[in-house]
Amino acid sequence: MSAFAAVDDFLTSRYRVGLADVLCAGCLQGPISPLLDGIAEIRARPVLSESTDDDGGHFAYAGALAVAGVSYRFRCRLFRDAAGRCFLGDVPLFEPVAWQTRMAMAG
Repeated sequence: MSAFAAVDDFLTSRYRVGLADVLCAGCLQGPISPLLDGIAEIRARPVLSESTDDDGGHFAYAGALAVAGVSYRFRCRLFRDAAGRCFLGDVPLFEPVAWQTRMAMAG
């Protein structure tokens, strides 16, 4: 299973928010869903931003996403239509780069 699929499954099963929605919201709109406060955080920078004739646009972002103690580096391409809806085009990079483990100790 890819890292993207694993994170998507985790977010969807626990919070009913898919990874595509998290990337769209985090890159284009700023803060991600309040449901994910304390669970996920995104830092993204625009790499490409082009408007289309129909008031939509396509965009490319690079950044980092932290989900439940695991940090991922990503690059993605997004599309926004004239109505403002966002769609994930593709994700050429989504890989874990850091994680923390916790172990409960009986005391």
